[in-house]
Amino acid sequence: MYKRIQTICLFVAVIPFVLFMSHSVDAADEPPPAMAEMWHFKIDGADQAKFEKALEAHAKFRKSKGDPRNWATFTPHTGVIGRDYYIRHCCFTWSDHQKYNELEVHQDFVNHWNNGPGKYVKLSRHFYSWFDHKNSNWSKNTKSNLLRLTHHKLKPNSDIGPIVKEISDLARDIGWKRSWGWSYERDMDGIYLTLAMPSENFAGFEEPKPGFEELASKRLGEDKLRDLFSRFDEHVESLSFRIMKHRPEFSVVHDK
Repeated sequence: MYKRIQTICLFVAVIPFVLFMSHSVDAADEPPPAMAEMWHFKIDGADQAKFEKALEAHAKFRKSKGDPRNWATFTPHTGVIGRDYYIRHCCFTWSDHQKYNELEVHQDFVNHWNNGPGKYVKLSRHFYSWFDHKNSNWSKNTKSNLLRLTHHKLKPNSDIGPIVKEISDLARDIGWKRSWGWSYERDMDGIYLTLAMPSENFAGFEEPKPGFEELASKRLGEDKLRDLFSRFDEHVESLSFRIMKHRPEFSVVHDK
């Protein structure tokens, strides 16, 4: 019915990577860390088999050497396949990050990467993002074998945060049971707001009945709902969509 409602329904109907939000709060007055680190590696499609063999060996090496971080690896399920790999860790504070980079074994990780999968990398991107815990709803037992992402490029000087809160509060008010996560990222091109929704399988992409739009309309009324998502759209310059697939064989996941 409305462009933004369709987007929200599509993504709230299903659910930052397997470990996008796996941390619990240790104390009632201590907020969880919100920083995440991402590496994006692009390879030549002809090197896929060699790169993946080396990447799997590198993940095992990191775990055997006591890498304290969990690293979740994803590859595109839609778009160009076989050339892009995304490796992410969440979440930490800047002081945590400093300590991690000062580990004695850190240089071993770098050397092993450079002599292994790094040999096949044609282009790499490294960036940080901020996970919005307050406006996200992430179940502990969420399975993220597939991940749907909507990237909203925001207009300059956008203040979309209050509207994100309105949408998230609305989802909670109507008793929406799905999980979702909002995160922000800044790069050379501007600031992006990402809505992440993982699912255990393709069937999980189906919207439950009654749908989000139906429940939200009953709570707010159609006019107010239209106004809410129109105000959201006013802050968005452009958007893109992608489905990602989790690759556990290339990930570093510690037993709990």
